[in-house]
Amino acid sequence: MPFCVRCGAEGPVHRSLCERCFLEGKHFSSLPDHVDVPRCGHCGDYLLDGKWMGIEAREEVAERAAELAVLLEKGAEPVSAGERAERIDDANYRVDVEVGMAVEGLEVDEAHTTIVRFKNTSCPRCNRLMGNYYEGTLQVRTRDRRMPDGLREEIIARIQSLMEAHMRADRELFVSKVDRLNTAQGGVDVVLSSSVVGRAIAHELADQYAAEVRETAKLVTQKQGRDLYRVTFLVRLPAYRFGDIVRYEGRLYLVGALRASSTKLTDLRTAQALMVSNSDMTSAKVIGRREDVLEAVVVTETDREVQVLHPGTFRVLDLRKPPRFERKGDTVKVFQDEEELYLLPLQG
Repeated sequence: MPFCVRCGAEGPVHRSLCERCFLEGKHFSSLPDHVDVPRCGHCGDYLLDGKWMGIEAREEVAERAAELAVLLEKGAEPVSAGERAERIDDANYRVDVEVGMAVEGLEVDEAHTTIVRFKNTSCPRCNRLMGNYYEGTLQVRTRDRRMPDGLREEIIARIQSLMEAHMRADRELFVSKVDRLNTAQGGVDVVLSSSVVGRAIAHELADQYAAEVRETAKLVTQKQGRDLYRVTFLVRLPAYRFGDIVRYEGRLYLVGALRASSTKLTDLRTAQALMVSNSDMTSAKVIGRREDVLEAVVVTETDREVQVLHPGTFRVLDLRKPPRFERKGDTVKVFQDEEELYLLPLQG
């Protein structure tokens, strides 16, 4: 039967000592008298475990900081931890910590108390933001037309949404500035902290709006032996948008899905769809915006025709239905070009 080399008690031993002698006078964890937590005075985030984090409750920050500050002796394995923070004032919190450990097969509990002190500072992201730091600029322009205010705001919202998705993976990213241009053609400049993210967003916009992207870079300085460039991404939107009516090779088409390299068109007469390269689409002429599409009340419908009331003159007109036409509701969408009224092949 094993016995304790100190008191002689028989039974299980730990490093040749019984449980009482083994634990007597020993501490397997420690906690500093105080723990300092940097807090950014601009964005309000806290620096914990080397990372800046946005946490609303300061008590939670204090408890997490105290837990991270606990040090375990060699051979002690953490099992559990409990913290309770009590506010002293805005900058100081008393935190009681209970630590559960496994040591030599024994369950050991120890209690500590510390003061967590919050220190105002400025995080690197806010330093760069206030210093007007940037690496990339998105310049969004239109071709052959002025950018409507609604489209401009739609693009800004899209860029901000894409940026927020990137920021969830990298806190250091930010939008430095948004400039709404009031020139004759109009447009928007969005200044970003990262040229890598700027390039990704530029090509996502190109894919959504069938835009072309041109990239220019300028060397501005060197940092830690690495060249620092500022990159401008010119995203030029085509003259047409989704839902517009264009004349292409002598026929009228409804503009459908836009892609970075091609655009889908649907013939207004035959409902035949085709994909046209964006380089070829430069010859297409916009003759109607999606805002120009009208609603016409249906009078009667046969297998081949739809009889409607002209939305302007209220004359009864017979319109030939394109193949695979399906009506939804009591009205249909139509477009007028000069004296002719076209029944749009896609409804709804």
